[in-house]
Amino acid sequence: MKKWIIDIREKTKDMNREQTIEYVCGYYWYHILIGCILLGLALLLIYHIGWGNQKKEFSCVIVNQEIDLARDRKLSGEFGEFAGLSKKKVSIDSDYQISYGDKKLEGVNESSYEKFFFNWSAGETDAMIMPESFYEYCLLQNGEFSDVRVYVKDTWLKDVLKDDEEDPVILVFAALTKHKEACDMFLKYVKKE
Repeated sequence: MKKWIIDIREKTKDMNREQTIEYVCGYYWYHILIGCILLGLALLLIYHIGWGNQKKEFSCVIVNQEIDLARDRKLSGEFGEFAGLSKKKVSIDSDYQISYGDKKLEGVNESSYEKFFFNWSAGETDAMIMPESFYEYCLLQNGEFSDVRVYVKDTWLKDVLKDDEEDPVILVFAALTKHKEACDMFLKYVKKE
């Protein structure tokens, strides 16, 4: 690099500033490009090591309920405190409006459906609150759940979620959860009085 700087100074000593910039950009553009790429990669690596690796310690999705981000943040914070988990590493998300089988919801696109099944298959979803008919639909799609199945009407969640007598809302857990202890704590959390 020192050699390049000396070479540039020698070749541009009789040029004005504008000519020097034109010369450097014309003959050393690929050096500048490679330097910018390497700097960008270094910054990206530093970000991922320091801040990017924010794996969740518990994730719960709420299917076909009103999307309420304030409620979701409150539940995440309260559960994190209850379970002794970092609030930033607990996710409770109601942004899952899904049409399935004969149930067609208006204004719903397929991205929630794909997001739900992709996250579940990737092991990123620990608990699911869903209508019982969607649970049965998931079983038909070869979805695997743990043996624990709790009706929301039997928990204090009945005060914050809308339940339907014809299609009751249930809490279930993924069979292959990575966070078994957090799931057990969430079950205790929803059953507390």
